[in-house]
Amino acid sequence: MVEKERIQLRGFHNTYGADGKADGFEFCVRTGYYKGLWLSQFRTGPVTVDGEVFAKDQLVWNFGTIDYTADEMYDADVYWQVNTVATVRIRKAGGLSQGYHDVGIQFGWVCNYNSEPEKEFDGSGLGNAAVMFGGGAQRRMLLVR
Repeated sequence: MVEKERIQLRGFHNTYGADGKADGFEFCVRTGYYKGLWLSQFRTGPVTVDGEVFAKDQLVWNFGTIDYTADEMYDADVYWQVNTVATVRIRKAGGLSQGYHDVGIQFGWVCNYNSEPEKEFDGSGLGNAAVMFGGGAQRRMLLVR
């Protein structure tokens, strides 16, 4: 079941390499847009965890079975359904410690009605609809493993 909040509580955990050591973390996000959108319209900014900023080029977005970088989404012909979550993966040696973490992500999209779909609107890289939809989300979450 998908939660109302953009950052989902389920799916927040460390990731592990072949050696069994934590090599990063991941969490799930939904669009918040009322009808879904094409990945080519989606724009992502950085992720912030407990004040540590991870730039958009450090993020890997997973939709089903396919991973995308922010730049790869510009040309992706994939529709992100309104009630489908994406997994955001970030490499960080040792992962995150167990306990509560403040997680934030900036994102937006380009609404290209009657205009050319640009990669940036205001220099933020978040598209021309970022301001209308809050520009992202923030949530305090519990990591237990």
